[in-house]
Amino acid sequence: MHGERVSLPVPRTALLNKPIGYETTLAVDGKRSIAELIDDLPFRGGVPVGRLDINTGGLLLVSSDGDLVHRLTHPRWRVDREYRLSLRREITPGLEERLRKGASIGSGEFSRPVSVRKSGPSGVIIVLRTGRNHEVRRLAEACGADIKGLERIRYGTVKLEGLARGTWRILTEEETLELRRLVGLGRLQDDAMS
Repeated sequence: MHGERVSLPVPRTALLNKPIGYETTLAVDGKRSIAELIDDLPFRGGVPVGRLDINTGGLLLVSSDGDLVHRLTHPRWRVDREYRLSLRREITPGLEERLRKGASIGSGEFSRPVSVRKSGPSGVIIVLRTGRNHEVRRLAEACGADIKGLERIRYGTVKLEGLARGTWRILTEEETLELRRLVGLGRLQDDAMS
């Protein structure tokens, strides 16, 4: 009623280990939507932070913090996204160097990783600061790398560790604060007061 204090729910963020075969959509229309995997989240209004294509698994943040979602996905903030690629053949020094230098991935688009490091005989870890559509796959293809498997293992300061495929967990207060600081935001209660 008039004059009554309204309290809004505190925004929260969860980490989902997205399995391959699920779409990064909240629409429930017979497709394998991530909505099936997060229907029991203890908060409402969560949206995916960026996208992972249907053939990519791994770390997907889901947040009800609109400011955080906007800044994590906006190119201005240049947030690291780390991916583990499994290739169909061994990594050669030439392929590793081509990936490191980057490549044209489409009309007027160039992708240059922040870092590239070998991870086993046929694996490579790539860090990007852009979230273009299918960027990792297009970069790998442009450099002559044939991807067998792809997963995101880090987004900003949050790492995918110890979480089974298809499961989620709520970020700790410290993890949330680290993410918010990364993109120039303070504590949630500080933001609410300003």
